[in-house]
Amino acid sequence: MSVFDFRFRIYESFLTYPGGQEVHTAASGRIAALHEYLLEIEDQSAGVSGWGEIRANIAFITGTPEAKVLPGILTLLQAMFSARSSTELEDAFAAHRVSVPKICQALVDNALVDLFAKRAGRTLAEELSGAWKAAVPCNECVFWGSDKDMARNVASYVSLGFTKIKVRVGIGTIEDDERRLAWLRDNYRDAIQLSADANGAWAAEDALRHIDRLARFDLNYIEQPTRKGDWPALEQVAKLSPLPVMIDEGLQDEGDIERVCANQGRITAHLKICKAGGVRNLVAMARKFDAADVGYVVGQMNEGAVATAVAVQAAMVVSPIVGELYGALGIENDPGSGVAYSNGCVGLPKLPGLGIGVERALMSLLWDSHSAA
Repeated sequence: MSVFDFRFRIYESFLTYPGGQEVHTAASGRIAALHEYLLEIEDQSAGVSGWGEIRANIAFITGTPEAKVLPGILTLLQAMFSARSSTELEDAFAAHRVSVPKICQALVDNALVDLFAKRAGRTLAEELSGAWKAAVPCNECVFWGSDKDMARNVASYVSLGFTKIKVRVGIGTIEDDERRLAWLRDNYRDAIQLSADANGAWAAEDALRHIDRLARFDLNYIEQPTRKGDWPALEQVAKLSPLPVMIDEGLQDEGDIERVCANQGRITAHLKICKAGGVRNLVAMARKFDAADVGYVVGQMNEGAVATAVAVQAAMVVSPIVGELYGALGIENDPGSGVAYSNGCVGLPKLPGLGIGVERALMSLLWDSHSAA
């Protein structure tokens, strides 16, 4: 085999939603477009490609500046450049992954698993030692915006059978949050289940006051009510809050996993591949939470269909409270296709690997290992 039996290509895409669906959270601020990198690992001898995708402009959750994502990806791929077999490819990845941020690791890990699954003729869920499922129960998130936009978006979600709705809070005033939640309760009553995500907007004292005001809307949980990394604040709120508490931005490493488990069920977890460093790591984290009887959500960022499909396949393998897998819904210019939303669920075709298609014409080619060689 030659050093060119594996060919790597990096693509770039900037994804957008229709008007009224602009990504905006207390942590991220307003996001005009989703900055995506897609990786193709082509096994030329087998005639098959594995795909991965990550969103670069999510430093607010990964800690990796947008400008450092592509260099990290290139550093890792260049270390894998001369692999002459699948074993060498995996060994090079394992040896060098720790030298780059987890978000860069995630892109490569996801593409590798997709490649291996396709070569074996298995779905990605099966490659992860699980079973493919026709659908995964999913929630939907209300974009921050005008009340009119909120009403339109929620109506579209409910029309697709989604009854679990998460609302962004902590961006405006607490009165804004109360008004939005009151409107949802007044208009949908018990037809929907509500939760809220503060994205780390509040100090501990403010969080408890705000949660007390929001509890009357019968929320399933409050997500990341305190600053990312402030464990004493999160644990204080989890102990005193009238609502269940979930960690997201603050769940970054093994120490955080251990601390969640030590809280004996007072804190649930939001797992994301970009934080875990790849789909295989996410599944391993979920297994630890299963063993500790800690509830968790398998989620994602707002991102394209390729990234969504990896997270959906992971959710098929483990046992989440629910999937938060709405990220690709409604994107106008997504190069990935095949992710379907209906009846309160997200689904994929039962095909080898991710089960989706990728249209190269909707992306820009940034780097090709053949050209680089």
